[in-house]
Amino acid sequence: MKTKSIIIALAVLPLLMAFTAAKIFPSFTCTNLKDKQVTLPTDMASKRMVVALMLSTKADKHLQKWSQPLYNALMADGMGGMMGGNMYNANLCFVGAVKGLAKLALPEMIKRAKQEVDAKYHANFMYTDTDVNALMKSLSITDKDVPHFIVVETDGTILYQTSGEYTQDKLDDITGALLN
Repeated sequence: MKTKSIIIALAVLPLLMAFTAAKIFPSFTCTNLKDKQVTLPTDMASKRMVVALMLSTKADKHLQKWSQPLYNALMADGMGGMMGGNMYNANLCFVGAVKGLAKLALPEMIKRAKQEVDAKYHANFMYTDTDVNALMKSLSITDKDVPHFIVVETDGTILYQTSGEYTQDKLDDITGALLN
């Protein structure tokens, strides 16, 4: 009898694990380079979203290697023919979290970003002064010195999350999550 119960429990366990609660992207307010307030993820819920999150200046330096590949994959107009347009149909949000003394430099950082980023993408670049520690905890982030990339479904469910230096494999995983 015990053996039968153990076998049934082992058979049911994978099914129960499949029904674990999905992780939800935390709601927080940002300001984009158009000086408009945006609440993520709700204001971007019209389509899936990729959030590129920087929690430090070190992370921002790493993100620079990601910027062009992310742009090419998610914002550029494809290559014509069957690949015309953007097949992922996703929002891309570059979000910098500002805390502590960095807030003092924020006006200068915004001014520089407005000059460096093409104006047609100002809505995609934003900053937030939300509690960085709470944000890290809610996203299970332990390293603030690397950029983090989160693929979010329209209902706020996190589909995929990765971090670190750019690799083509990581970018493929991000775009793959958008297609599933």
